Amino acid sequence: MDLRSALDRLRNACVARFGEPAGVRLAALARPGFDLRPATGDNTTGRCAFGGPALLDPGAPWPEYDGFPLSLLAVLDTDALADWLGEHLPRRVGLLNIFGLEPAKGVPYPPGMDFDDPRWLRVVPADPARAVPVPTPAGDAALFDRVPIRAVPLLTMPDVWGEAVQRIDFGDEHPVAVADAIEEFYTSCPELGEASGASTFGWPVGELGSVGSWQDDHTHLLKLCDGPSEIPTLYFSIPTEAFRAGDFSRAVVTQEVY
Repeated sequence: MDLRSALDRLRNACVARFGEPAGVRLAALARPGFDLRPATGDNTTGRCAFGGPALLDPGAPWPEYDGFPLSLLAVLDTDALADWLGEHLPRRVGLLNIFGLEPAKGVPYPPGMDFDDPRWLRVVPADPARAVPVPTPAGDAALFDRVPIRAVPLLTMPDVWGEAVQRIDFGDEHPVAVADAIEEFYTSCPELGEASGASTFGWPVGELGSVGSWQDDHTHLLKLCDGPSEIPTLYFSIPTEAFRAGDFSRAVVTQEVY
């Protein structure tokens, strides 16, 4: 699937349904992303995987929270995703190792554990040419088997009640009617896909309240729900300007709440 052609078809469909300029503005919100599924056979996308060993630069320290080792949740191979993402990939960073604090079965969380403390997650980039496999330290941290990932490209759109959509002037129709029309369009438009579970890049989709108001200046790194972790669905993101600068210490995670 060619990104430019897919975006052009989406723009035409938006204009046909909502007219100009509203349809043009709605189509401009589209972001390319990926649905992440367990790979079978030879269809693994690069070195993408849930769980297993981290792929770290030689000598890189294993991330910890107050001495408690984090667990490797996923590895994203951004070089393998770059062609579809195009300009929506803020920077070529090679491999991204995504860690979270998850104790092994029967092991309690560290005393005073605070899920508002960003240190319980970590996003660590690595050079694909130099990276070596490093297993999660045995002991307190949960260990997950490696599951190769197939990244399925799709176009994604923001939540109908999100600020990005609500800023568009659709005329005098009632907001609920507009939201219903957009939702129906999302469902029926063949150019749009829906990440059925785990996803990366694009707009995050889910029942988390903050997803609807996802900040435009953030890049969606990972929605993790079908991966190894038993923690409720997690959304990892980072300010886009921090991604461009290579400052992954500013990555944040939010848990889905129902």
